[in-house]
Amino acid sequence: MSSKLIKYLPLLVLASSVLSGCSNNVSSIKIDRFNNISAVNGPGEEDTWASAQKQGVGTANNYVSKVWFTLANGAISEVYYPTIDTADVKEIKFIVTDGKSFVSDETKDAISKVEKFTDKSLGYKLVNTDKKGRYRITKEIFTDVKRNSLIMKAKFEALEGSIHDYKLYLAYDPHIKNQGSYNEGYVIKANNNEMLMAKRDNVYTALSSNIGWKGYSIGYYKVNDIMTDLDENKQMTKHYDSARGNIIEGAEIDLTKNSEFEIVLSFGGSDSEAAKTALETLGEDYNNLKNNYIDEWTKYCNTLNNFNGKANSLYYNSMMILKASEDKTNKGAYIASLSIPWGDGQRDDNTGGYHLVWSRDLYHVANAFIAAGDVDSANRSLDYLAKVVKDNGMIPQNTWISGKPYWTGIQLDEQADPIILSYRLKRYDLYDSLVKPLADFIIKIGPKTGQERWEEIGGYSPATMAAEVAGLTCAAYIAEQNKDYESAQKYQEKADNWQKLIDNLTYTENGPLGNGQYYIRIAGLSDPNADFMINIANGGGVYDQKEIVDPSFLELVRLGVKSADDPKILNTLKVVDSTIKVDTPKGPSWYRYNHDGYGEPSKTELYHGAGKGRLWPLLTGERGMYEIAAGKDATPYVKAMEKFANEGGIISEQVWEDTGLPTDSASPLNWAHAEYVILFASNIEHKVLDMPDIVYKRYASK
Repeated sequence: MSSKLIKYLPLLVLASSVLSGCSNNVSSIKIDRFNNISAVNGPGEEDTWASAQKQGVGTANNYVSKVWFTLANGAISEVYYPTIDTADVKEIKFIVTDGKSFVSDETKDAISKVEKFTDKSLGYKLVNTDKKGRYRITKEIFTDVKRNSLIMKAKFEALEGSIHDYKLYLAYDPHIKNQGSYNEGYVIKANNNEMLMAKRDNVYTALSSNIGWKGYSIGYYKVNDIMTDLDENKQMTKHYDSARGNIIEGAEIDLTKNSEFEIVLSFGGSDSEAAKTALETLGEDYNNLKNNYIDEWTKYCNTLNNFNGKANSLYYNSMMILKASEDKTNKGAYIASLSIPWGDGQRDDNTGGYHLVWSRDLYHVANAFIAAGDVDSANRSLDYLAKVVKDNGMIPQNTWISGKPYWTGIQLDEQADPIILSYRLKRYDLYDSLVKPLADFIIKIGPKTGQERWEEIGGYSPATMAAEVAGLTCAAYIAEQNKDYESAQKYQEKADNWQKLIDNLTYTENGPLGNGQYYIRIAGLSDPNADFMINIANGGGVYDQKEIVDPSFLELVRLGVKSADDPKILNTLKVVDSTIKVDTPKGPSWYRYNHDGYGEPSKTELYHGAGKGRLWPLLTGERGMYEIAAGKDATPYVKAMEKFANEGGIISEQVWEDTGLPTDSASPLNWAHAEYVILFASNIEHKVLDMPDIVYKRYASK
């Protein structure tokens, strides 16, 4: 090597390094649209959403890439863009055939295992092995941190025979803008790369591969789509270039080119934008894309409280799931779940699922951020809630991330929670925009709530009244900081009055359970001893109000309104445990209340408005928080919640009694993950971290 070359070698290495990290921008793009053969006999049958039993969820940890993905049954399920409340995809999956005798759907006919790239990232490896031992498909799934692209690297292996004995197909089910109906699909060639396009209104998707397609077809669901074609003919026989309606897009992978390949689904506001994004992602080095995705999440996790090295994988996974649940346009809008409960039985009319914002769920998520040391995220949630307050001074039951109401119930705990959060974060600047309107609304409407925290019935709820008292006490303090002494006095006097009324309004002395003395779930009248019949939602039936109990009464202790050793609390604990506690193989859990109807009727039936409520892992967490308040060790409850998490570190809304495994309810449920984080941290610190101290000092420490 010459001396001159040696002299400039460092500069050459530097230049190479810089170039390898440069964005692969496509300066120009040429698009040709194929429109030779349109599918017939549309618009196709009505479709559903995907299963809510997610194996994983993910997005880039930045505000640039506005794509979120979910995984279920070994495949990509709902994908969201450009906002976290807008689902555009139901499913992207592989189908395997030999072209002659069998058709195998990886979501039904394979055993799926999920692995995380690392404990500190939301990137996943799925390994799907055919139940009959014929093949294995391995996939890595994550998003491009710089672009609106979802990336899947797949590898097909023949476990029986030769790879040439198999045909591999990809089936893509678009549900653009929360709708399976009225999607348009067509094929383009962008700079010589064939892409399957899908669109509705101003959202476009481009599906492409780094090895191209051997063949493709866009057909109508259950009429002439790729899955129907394969079921009938064992190989692709139909080749349609376009369709409009309930469409499925299909493509054959050319295994003779390569058994390992990349699939990219890109998004944009036009077909040229989506196609250009796809080309740029395909042009990047795969390992760089993957490492950049991992690095962003690793850096975030390393900023969190690690509790002197005690932080574990579920703690980090929970925090990443919560962080990933924020919209990237409406910052601070953290949704309840990247799922649609019982989605495989829900149709287009269920546009919201759980990808909506609930003030109550957001309160718990923000408290988890505080416990983990991410105060910035918690503050963004408060700023968002301040924008959601309506002209009448209240926050709707739930909203789209824009703040537009979805359901219209009035829940007073959802008015109180943001006030408590404002106190905890010392956000006294939100007094006029958030705290005062909500406090005034609580006084105007309360203590009787339109709906309690389970969103099903109105009346006097011990859990809601605990939130009201705590919220008004915090509001009084914040009013003083803003020199509004008149309001401060009004709020505190009302809080003191209602705190004294809680027992008179919600504690029965002649109930049919236990010794007859306990807090009931809700009193329809102002007399908890009255013979008053209440209707249990979701087909649960009609019962005397005194017959129904709910572990939510523990909010009285959690929020500092009652002491943990209050005799009435202890009495109710015994009744609740004997009535609605179940010891599962994974640990103890509780029903929301006896005779609950919100859940699958059985393991072979999906929930369709009437059923049987199952066990809620978040209630295991709440019971653990009570144990901490009582000065006890909550480790058994921490461990139970950890066992309730699935292989991908996901905690569901509900679990089965006999196994402790997730039902098809919302999964992940962010409230449950937040509850785990707060319980985990509180157990280490030996105190209830989200208890407002000012409330405890006034009522429970006496």
